[in-house]
Amino acid sequence: MKLLLGLVLGAAFGAVLQLSGASSHTKIVNALRLKDLTIIKLILMAIGVGMLGVHLLDLLGLANMKVKELYVLGILLAGAIFGVGFAVSGYCPGTALAAAAEGKPDAWMTIAGGLVGAMVFAFLFPELEEHLLAVGSYGAVTLHGELGIAGIWLAAPMGALCIWLAHRLPGGAGTP
Repeated sequence: MKLLLGLVLGAAFGAVLQLSGASSHTKIVNALRLKDLTIIKLILMAIGVGMLGVHLLDLLGLANMKVKELYVLGILLAGAIFGVGFAVSGYCPGTALAAAAEGKPDAWMTIAGGLVGAMVFAFLFPELEEHLLAVGSYGAVTLHGELGIAGIWLAAPMGALCIWLAHRLPGGAGTP
C-alpha cells in the first residue's frame, strides 16, 4: 500500500511540475534570472506545504522523522556538484525526470549524467569515506533539537511564511 501511495504522490508531483512549466529549460532559466517567478512560487509552496505536512504527520505519529548526520564537507562538495550540474543542464533531478517523460533529449542526458556520477561516487566512496566524514562531522543535528522544542513550533511559522511568500510574489513572465 505504501508503494502505491508513493507512486500516486510521485505521479501527482510530476504532473504539478509539468503543468507549472518546471520541466521547461527556458522557464527554469527565466526563474534563475528572476524574470519569471512561477517556479520560485512553486518551490516556496512545496517547501511550506511539505514542511507543515511532514511535521504534522510526525506529531500525529504517522511519520518517522529520521535526520541524516551532518557532514559539512560532504554537503559543500555535493552542493557544488549539484550547482554545476544544474548550471550546465538547466535541470534539477525532479525537473529532469518530468522533462524526460515529455521526451526532451537534453533531460535524458541530464539523467544519464546524474546516474554516471552516482555510480562513480559509489565506487569511489570506500576510498573517500574516511576523508569525507572526518571533516565537519556533527551527527544528527536539527535546529529544533538544538533549541529543545518540538519541530512543529518551527515548521508552522516557517511553512506559513513560505506559503505566504508564494502568494505574495508576482506571477509569471510580465505579470506585476
